[in-house]
Formats: sequence, structure tokens, C-alpha cells
Amino acid sequence: MFSSPIIIYGLVFAAVLLLTDTLLRLLFSSRRSSAEVKNRLESLKVDKGADIAYTDLLLRRGISGGIGGESLAQRIQRYYAQTGLEISKSRRVLYFLALLFLGYAVAEIVFNLNLIFSTIFSMIFTIVVSSLTIYILRSKRIKKFNQQLPPGIDIIVRSLNAGHPLNAAIALLAREMPDPIGSEFGILNDQMTFGSDLDQAMQNMIERVGAPELNLLAVTVSVQRNTGGNLSEILENLAQMMRDRLMIKAKIRAISAEGRFTSWLMMLFPFFLFAMIYSLVPTYFDEVWESGYGEVLVIGCLVFMAFGMIVIRRLVNFDF
Repeated sequence: MFSSPIIIYGLVFAAVLLLTDTLLRLLFSSRRSSAEVKNRLESLKVDKGADIAYTDLLLRRGISGGIGGESLAQRIQRYYAQTGLEISKSRRVLYFLALLFLGYAVAEIVFNLNLIFSTIFSMIFTIVVSSLTIYILRSKRIKKFNQQLPPGIDIIVRSLNAGHPLNAAIALLAREMPDPIGSEFGILNDQMTFGSDLDQAMQNMIERVGAPELNLLAVTVSVQRNTGGNLSEILENLAQMMRDRLMIKAKIRAISAEGRFTSWLMMLFPFFLFAMIYSLVPTYFDEVWESGYGEVLVIGCLVFMAFGMIVIRRLVNFDF
């Protein structure tokens, strides 16, 4: 099927086109002018008004209703929403089909698998690549949110010390801070303006963002509202504690850098060794493929490698 050079050139062209589109999007998104609106929510407010701004932003991120459901589809939808991506359903389907086609091409060209194993490989390839991509984007967004949270709490503290109510302090944070914290607290402020309770609105924000530090902020505000106390002082201590947590986490990552590098090296080395042997002696693996067990061995090795990678990553990642 893929013996024709035209099909191979077409696949290479499609892959380069998708890669170029992705790189250009990343390049242009990182070079936005500072004079532009700092977060998507403020832009939507200017264009459409505050009454529908946060609803439109949620829909663009694929959150069409309550995101705290128990079904598997709602959990996947919530996990995707925590990446902050704004991709339409049609484009998501297009990317999914492109990954399926790419996985099938890899199975046919590189591993020379039959139809059944090529189909299974393409499905596993699509699920793994898409899940890994979403996981990386979600982790980067949560990390950025955690880094912005202590300065954001400082803005709330200064606003409270100036005599503003908590709602006004949250609105000030939404105006002054960029994405992702600006948009998320802007949604929080709009939901409170439209009649939602603060505790419920913060719970919705926790589910939208997925950052564990938000639980500390929600519990702090909830306890202070029920028991009383100096909220600005409590939030100031909370911001300092979050900074200390970030510093400790950075130290842990520095100490475990060798283990994480070893895990990536162990994962990539078999592929490098296979490519090196195949380039030097192309017929070295012919006996394996001709035995009829080559496909099973390849899939089994990939499964065990993935399992070993998960174990190693669990060993070098610490929760505290």
C-alpha cells in the first residue's frame, strides 16, 4: 500500500505541514505585543459584554455545562478543559484522524505489520500521543498558574488592606494578571456577580484549573467566612507558604534531575539502538519478522517499556 513514493512524499508533506503550523502558532503566541489585552476574558468582555463573556470562554474550551460529573466522558472533558486549549470539535476530530493515519503509516512503513496489528498499533499510537500531549499542556498550565498564584494573592491582600471588599479584590486580580490566572479569576468574579455563591464558584474554578494549591485558597476563604479573622493577614501567610512550597519543589526537581534524565535515556535508547543496527545491517531483523512473531514481540516490548517508564517516573517524582 505504501510502496509508492508519491504516498510517502504525501505523508511527509502532511507531517511537515502540521509541524510547521504548530511551530508558527507557538511562535506567534509567544510574541504577542504587551499592548494587547492580557487575557482572553477581558477581550471577550470588550467585544460581547460581561454577561456572556465567561460562558463563551467556557464553550471555546469545551466546557459546555457542569464539569464535575462522574461519567468517563465528563472526566475526559474536564481533563481536557484544564489544558486551557480552545480547539473546535471539528479540528479535534481532524487531529485525531491525522494521528490515526500517521500511526498506521508508521506501522506499515517502519514495522511492516499486517492489517490487524497496524490498526491496533495506530489506535494505541493515537491514544498515547494525544494523552501525552494533553498531559504536558495541562501540567505546563497548572505550573504557570501555581507560579502566578502567590503574586495574585498579594494583589488581593493589598486590595483588602485598601478597604475594598473581597469581590472587588478578585475583580482587580482578574484585570491586572495575565492568563491563566486572570481569565480564571475573571470567570470566578463573573459567576459571583451573576449570583453564584463564593464557595461554589471557587469549587468550579478548582475543577477547571486542576491545581491543588487552589484547594488551600478555597479552604482558607471558606473557613475565614465562617469563623472570622483578619483575611488579609491569613492570605498573606498563605501566599508565603505557597512560595516556600514552590522553592522546595524546585529543590526536589534539581536533586532528582539525574534520575529523570536516566529515565528518558532508558526509554529512548532501545529506539536509537534499533535505528543504528537497522542502518548498519538492514537484514539483521529479517529472521524476526519472517518468524511470524515479530509484531507480537514489538507490541510486547513497547508495552513493557511503557510500564517501566511509568515505574521509573513514579520513583523520581515526589509528592509533598
